[in-house]
Amino acid sequence: MSAGTRRQGVALPLVAVALAQFLAMVDLNITATAMPAIVGEFGRLDLFAWVTTGAVLASTVTTPLYGKLSDVLGRKQVFMLALGLLTVGSVLCALAQSMPQLVLFRIVQGVGAGGLMVSAMAIYAELLSPEQRMRYQIWFATTLNASAAISPFLGGLITDWINWRWTFWLTVPVALISVALIARTRLLPRPETRVRIDYLGAALLGGVCTCLVLVSSWAGGAYAWGSPVVVGLGAAAIVLVIAWLRVERRAEQPIIPLRLFRDPVLVVANVQGLVTGLTMFAAVTFLPLLMVARGESATGAGLALMPLTAGSLIVSLGLSSFMARAGRPQLFAVLGGVLLTGGLVALAVAEGAAMLAGALVFGVGLALIFQVYSVAVMNHAPRRDLGSAIGLQSLSRQLGGTLGLAALSGAFQARLGAELAARVPEDQLTRAVTAAGDPETVSALPEALRTAVTGGYGSALTLVLLAAAVCAGAGLLATLLLKLPTPPKKGSDHDRVHPGRPAAHHEGGRG
Repeated sequence: MSAGTRRQGVALPLVAVALAQFLAMVDLNITATAMPAIVGEFGRLDLFAWVTTGAVLASTVTTPLYGKLSDVLGRKQVFMLALGLLTVGSVLCALAQSMPQLVLFRIVQGVGAGGLMVSAMAIYAELLSPEQRMRYQIWFATTLNASAAISPFLGGLITDWINWRWTFWLTVPVALISVALIARTRLLPRPETRVRIDYLGAALLGGVCTCLVLVSSWAGGAYAWGSPVVVGLGAAAIVLVIAWLRVERRAEQPIIPLRLFRDPVLVVANVQGLVTGLTMFAAVTFLPLLMVARGESATGAGLALMPLTAGSLIVSLGLSSFMARAGRPQLFAVLGGVLLTGGLVALAVAEGAAMLAGALVFGVGLALIFQVYSVAVMNHAPRRDLGSAIGLQSLSRQLGGTLGLAALSGAFQARLGAELAARVPEDQLTRAVTAAGDPETVSALPEALRTAVTGGYGSALTLVLLAAAVCAGAGLLATLLLKLPTPPKKGSDHDRVHPGRPAAHHEGGRG
């Protein structure tokens, strides 16, 4: 096969997985601005949060299983299965006749979205050489960032101009194009060896993720942090982790081989997954609120997120090729950690143009870390464990975002309460707390009370962003303590799958 034919053969599946990544991220986030219309039609305000929580939970729980399935069943097969589930779930959501039905069908969507995130990265790893992965991987990050940024706007636009159901019908034509493109490639052969899947390990790990996601969703909101429900979920997560470790030690084909936790490169990559998930969710959630607290309109607050996406584009358009040629991942990992930490500090303490510059710096740092450590996992993980390693990194990123956001939200609420109690007269405290729950209503308060509320709000949000900066600093310390190896040379065991050559056999043995 000529080089030109090879490039053309690789291009089609890469476009297919980029489209699928876009779909997965959009479908998980697009309902945010459509929820008022959905609640207006169905009612059941008590269930509306599960329209999002159900999809996120399903995506998180199934991520490790998809990683293993892609190792043992084949990348293309698992990718098409996940894309099919996402499409079926989307059609069912569009046809839903009640809120319980919509929640159930969103769970089906989430199961498909979780598989697309993992199998798409595994396909990247299979098709591209180590030298190419650094150059192309940034487009994965850019696709995710751009789709996350555009999803709420797109959902609101479709809901206002057509109907909320079309936010789900949008999936169908894009999914069909992706299937048509990926089905044509012959560069992703099915593994020849038949193996047993560790369903018990998958169930236990899914239970752990379920407990953690429910804690992040309920603690401090539906239930107090010290309530029996939250404490019980935390205790259940610990018990399930212990049981999972015992099962994985004895499993012939563990869902996540425990040997991955003994590899320092993979360990630090997962630490960075936790950090990037936490910091990205923190910035996207709290930065607009901080802008409102400082007097910006809701539109201006939303525009404050644009520099984050611009930072990712700067890396993809300006640094990606240079990073691939330089071949010094440690340098770019340290640079990314410094920019990520510094950007968060600037977001916390700066104002005006300096804050927007901090958002840009944060976006560049986030993209650098995402790219360096995603490629490090692809290049460093053994072929037999590639899907599991990618799935574990995706799980780390998801849990870092959900659990980190829950912890930071709890800290924000506690600090906000203390700030308001210190700034607002006791007879007006209830009114101030109620207004602070929706920053856009603060403008209707009397001037003195408005100043007290915005000051307390800004102080609490500053604390949260500084806490996120501390977490980013811990990730930078991990980077400094462990030097990343240079990418393997072309033709090594980690190189891409060549046409006509079957994927490597999957070795058994205990984790």
